[in-house]
Formats: sequence, C-alpha cells, structure tokens
Amino acid sequence: MAITGITFGGITPPSQTVQNKNTGQTKETGFGNGVMKCVRAGNQEVLLCSDALMSYASPQTGESVNIYRAENYSKENPIYILKGLDASGNPFEQEVDAGKINPNRCSFNELMVLNVETGHTSPGDYLHAVAARDKAGARSYFERMDYLSIAKQVMEDMKTIGSWDNYLSCGKWIDSILRYCSKSAS
Repeated sequence: MAITGITFGGITPPSQTVQNKNTGQTKETGFGNGVMKCVRAGNQEVLLCSDALMSYASPQTGESVNIYRAENYSKENPIYILKGLDASGNPFEQEVDAGKINPNRCSFNELMVLNVETGHTSPGDYLHAVAARDKAGARSYFERMDYLSIAKQVMEDMKTIGSWDNYLSCGKWIDSILRYCSKSAS
C-alpha cells in the first residue's frame, strides 16, 4: 500500500534532479536538498532555499525570503544578502548591513537579519518576531515598523497571561538585539 498526499506544513515538496559530482550521473532527491519551489493555498508560489541561513514565507502575501551572508561578510562588515519573491511573485535581491539596522524602525526582513546575526535562529526566537509582526499588523515583510517597542508589548502580553517561559525568553531575545545594536552604533 502506497502512502500519498503527505505535505510539510501545507507544502508538497517536489522532487529535484541533482547531478552527482563524482559520477556525473543524476538522481532524484526529495525534501532537504537544493532549491524548493512550492505552491501554497490560494496558488501563492513561494521560493525557499535549503542552503540559506534562514528562510520564511507568507502564505497570505506570497512573499518569501532567504537570508545569506555576503561573500565579503565579517564581524566588522556584517553584510547579508536577501533573495526571494515579493508579493507580486517577482524575484528580488537586497543587500542588508546588520550593523546599520535600527530595530525601532526596520522591516521584518531586517529584524530577521538581526536574529541571524545575534544567533537567534531557533523556532522560538522566530516566533517572538512573528508575534511582534502580527501585533503590529504588518502587511508585508518589507514594511518598516518599531519592532522593538512592539516586541516589548508582546512580552507584556506574555506576562499578563502568565506565560513566564515565553516572557523570559522574549526578554532575552530583546536584550540580545539591544546589545548588538548598541555595539554597532558606537
């Protein structure tokens, strides 16, 4: 009996053809290799790349973003490259200097670059940023907002409902971003 119709979070990963470097032969691969192009509900197409430091997509807008370190990246030159699809389905590429991001006026994409730069790539840290984006009512990953103040409001919401683990985790996340940005500004 064959099992069909299994999806990963609503995404059905396509098979891909990859050339074997040693033999020159091709083989079919599945979920974890190369670039995945997926169709989501509402025919929103997103581009997620498994070689990115972080990838995320919005099924509502169709935006998708993959974060990479630039070739000339260093701690003194924290340049990242963002690649993906905008809400119109057009490919984009953007260069972002993590040292110049102001969390009081940044896009969700820039907030995610700060997450990568400060080592906050866990699902929990990503969810802190998503909660701030949701509370802000941001309609696009490119829309600039005061994410720091909004994250503090999310943290207070966690305190109000007694979600102490999330409250403390969110506080550490905010403090880490503040420390990084204060070092970058000096």
